Amino acid sequence: MEERSAERYREMAEAFEIACNLDTANAFRELAEGEDRHAADLPAFTGPAPGVLPWGEEGPEIADPDAVHYLMHPWHAFDLALRHEEKALAIFSVLAAQSPHGEVRAEAARLAERERGHVESVKRRLAQVPPPPKDWYVDEDGPNWEAGD
Repeated sequence: MEERSAERYREMAEAFEIACNLDTANAFRELAEGEDRHAADLPAFTGPAPGVLPWGEEGPEIADPDAVHYLMHPWHAFDLALRHEEKALAIFSVLAAQSPHGEVRAEAARLAERERGHVESVKRRLAQVPPPPKDWYVDEDGPNWEAGD
């Protein structure tokens, strides 16, 4: 989950770089590096993979490409990351409380505690960047469709 999240953040960083929105590209790169660190902290996977993951095909920490806009600010990137970290925390918290398997409850509780740290870290980072202006999505230099005439 952490590795796929880092990969998605890198993809978004590249897209924002192409869109010449370097500040937001750098925010997504920073988020990718954080997810890489989170993945490196996890123990090696053992045992058979579960048939059905509790979070579905996409991990809860994977940012939805439909939730981005090429003019968004770094604040938006960290806000998006916060929402996804909170989703992961909720999933692990439910597993820790409701799994019928003691080993799963114990590991989920450990992962939930870890996710609480991630949530707090992203909250701190979000507080360090300025919020966007109310009209952040307005493109003063929109496309020139008449250029080919």
